[in-house]
Formats: sequence, C-alpha cells, structure tokens
Amino acid sequence: MIKGRTSSLAKRLKKIAEFVFVDAPHELSFIYQTTLAKGAICESSPMLSSPPPPLENCKNKFAWLVAPNSDGSTDVNWKVAEGPFDPLQYQQQTEGYDTSLSHLKNVFSQQGSFDGILGFSQGAAMAALISAQQEQLKGEMDFKFVIICSGFSLNVKEMERGIIKCPSLHIFGNEHGKDRQIANQASKELTSLYDDGCSVIIEHDCGHIIPTRSPYIDEIKGFLGRFL
Repeated sequence: MIKGRTSSLAKRLKKIAEFVFVDAPHELSFIYQTTLAKGAICESSPMLSSPPPPLENCKNKFAWLVAPNSDGSTDVNWKVAEGPFDPLQYQQQTEGYDTSLSHLKNVFSQQGSFDGILGFSQGAAMAALISAQQEQLKGEMDFKFVIICSGFSLNVKEMERGIIKCPSLHIFGNEHGKDRQIANQASKELTSLYDDGCSVIIEHDCGHIIPTRSPYIDEIKGFLGRFL
C-alpha cells in the first residue's frame, strides 16, 4: 500500500532521495461487510449476506498495529464482519508494537543505513512511536528525521515521554481537506507532541494522499534539503 501511495512522491524526489519500502509484519484476515438487501428491515436478522469478493482479485494486507482482541491468526477465506465497520477503529489498534519494532530493527540491520523514516496513515502512527523513542533506539535504529503523513497519535506509554525532539515533517489534510480516513484534528493533536523548533507542517486539501504538486512538493524538498 505505501509503495502505491508514495510512487508519485518517490518519482518527484528521485534526484535527492531513495525510497526503501517495508511491509508491516502483521498479516490481516480477509473480512468483509455484508449489506442489507434493498428495502429489507429486520431487527432480529439485520444482514442478508452478500457474496464476498473473489479471493483471486484480493491482495494480502498487512498492519503495523492490531486490535487488542486480535489472535494473530489469518484465514485464507473471507469472514463476515461481526458488526458495522467503525471509522475510528484505527484508534483502538494499539497492540503489536513490539513485533513491528523488532521487524524494523531487522530492516535497519540488514538494509540500513537510513537517513529518515516515512509513514502514512497507520504507518505514520508507527513512525511517530519510533520517533518518540529516537534516543532509546540509538545504535539499533539511527535516523535523522521522520515524515508523518495523515498521522494520528495513540494513547500508549511510548508516546508519554514528553515533547518529541526528532526533526519532523507533518503532512495531512486541512479542516476541509476531504481526508475521510484520518480527521484533521487527530493529525493536529499528533503534531502538537513535537518540538515546534524542529517540526514543519504541511496542510493540504487533497484528501487521504501525499500531495506532490506545488507548493507542497517544494516544501517537502525544502525539509529534506536540511539533511542532504
């Protein structure tokens, strides 16, 4: 997913940055939401099963963080969701950090060194967790900056270490930015945890993406230029 989301950005930055794409370690089960048949009303049996998408057309999805009730197992077949999807479910996905951190330590060991970390959406929440522990991770994961795109903060102990001093670039949709996944206020709350003196904020009106048109790309290049 992150490779697709950042392909345009990588192309625009190819003269100054090389991207290494990393899949998260938690594989997700195939879950789909059934729908009511048109005009059907039945409180005791609210859902009439619609067929799931063909598996051959579906790609495996991975996550950095999972819900506390996740058993870690995956299923090769579709499962029906237990209830309607909660648009704020990402706030409840707080488990699996230690596994993801160990996974990234291996990436740094085998493929490093890296100047910075970029995360998008849930990956941005993971990047924020890592940047909050930059000092503690020295020697295992050395990096100079973090880029957080459509990010949000999680209420976990790793984010309770005071103001984050890691140089940071925050890219997210403004109040009218049409990001239907991560609310503007959630991204702002995460930004407030960083030192104002070493953070840069780019708000845009492009939805749940990383914008690459001017003036946004120029601001991104300006931030990266500090570390060349």
